[in-house]
Amino acid sequence: MRIGVVADTHVGEHLPALPPQVPQALAGVDLVLHAGDLTDPAVLRDLRAIAPVVAVRGNHDEAAGLRALPRSVLVRAAGARIGLTHGSRSRWAELPAALLSLAAGAPLLLGFERAMRRRFGAVDCVVFGHLHLPVHRVVDGVLMFSPGAVYVPELDPGYDWRGLRARGFRRFRRRLPPEARRPSVGLLEVGPGGVRASVIPLAGPIRAVRRAP
Repeated sequence: MRIGVVADTHVGEHLPALPPQVPQALAGVDLVLHAGDLTDPAVLRDLRAIAPVVAVRGNHDEAAGLRALPRSVLVRAAGARIGLTHGSRSRWAELPAALLSLAAGAPLLLGFERAMRRRFGAVDCVVFGHLHLPVHRVVDGVLMFSPGAVYVPELDPGYDWRGLRARGFRRFRRRLPPEARRPSVGLLEVGPGGVRASVIPLAGPIRAVRRAP
């Protein structure tokens, strides 16, 4: 079974529509998972044209039609148990991480993946977003996977980096390799050998919404 994975599309907030590169990259999948921050219900419609969709609510999903989405969900697919969540935590967890990132200028994921892992019981894989970067590693015997993001702030000349959290986020991302700061989606392949994950970079320009001066 092939499962497409999408996160952080931010359509209507930062991107005008779901980029055509997304359905092109996910053509032929059996299911699509969206790990939150759709920001426009039209994303669900567009993804359903590819395959059935399971989506969770992100911290930017305030539009009508998205507020009813679950924060986390357990997906059973071809015998595998996949936990799907956005990955946002309370400000009491995220603000210290932003402060430390601002001070150290280093990616500080310590504890983040285990926090995502604790949201579910015995699972084969946890899929999440929120960080806007690809993650692919095993924590406590569970595959932790983020496909990266469709919307990448570095490609948006109008993104506001002035806030404390944004400044910490920017320093965090500056330490990442260039391939981790490009738009991407993901693919899960579920079979007798378990769950395999891969990141699919999206080629071509993905333009942000033009802001009024």
